[in-house]
Amino acid sequence: MDEMHEEQRLIRTLAWFTFDPTTAHRDIVLTNENMTVSCNSYDDRVVLGTAAFSKGVHYWEVCIDRYDNHPDPAFGVARINTLKDTMLGKDDKAWAMYVDNNRSWFMHNNSHTNRAEGGISKGATVGILLDLTQHTLTFFINKEQHGPTAFESLEGVFMPAVSLNRNVQVTILTGLEVPKTIKQ
Repeated sequence: MDEMHEEQRLIRTLAWFTFDPTTAHRDIVLTNENMTVSCNSYDDRVVLGTAAFSKGVHYWEVCIDRYDNHPDPAFGVARINTLKDTMLGKDDKAWAMYVDNNRSWFMHNNSHTNRAEGGISKGATVGILLDLTQHTLTFFINKEQHGPTAFESLEGVFMPAVSLNRNVQVTILTGLEVPKTIKQ
């Protein structure tokens, strides 16, 4: 199969999934047919998506429905056994971007890298592009790539993941096409 047809095939492979109540910390509250998540705790709590990706190119967005008191939710991917009672990316089983109203950082294994200016507010969308053909993870805010490619050399099985506290509510948007513009 030539490269153009392979790219077209990948674009048409759209993933549909929800948040998974069976993987969620007990403080997580799922509504809207498991598409919307909030939290009953001031501490960060993790919930995973129902999809598990090991190949292909996948893109989804998370819409910020409520954002009070400048918390720093985290968005990304994780192994099924990532810690559920701390911010996403604090352990070696999650790769995330955490973001507040002014800036963001990428985090894996509690290492914070690539601070980028620009944050989120109510109504913003955070896009997550998991490219397991190139083995990369890239983030977007309001359809614009945010920072450089966040993580490279990703291998294995990854699930969509979010961590948040009681000051945030988000809704996942799936089945989206891969963004066309990517900067390295």
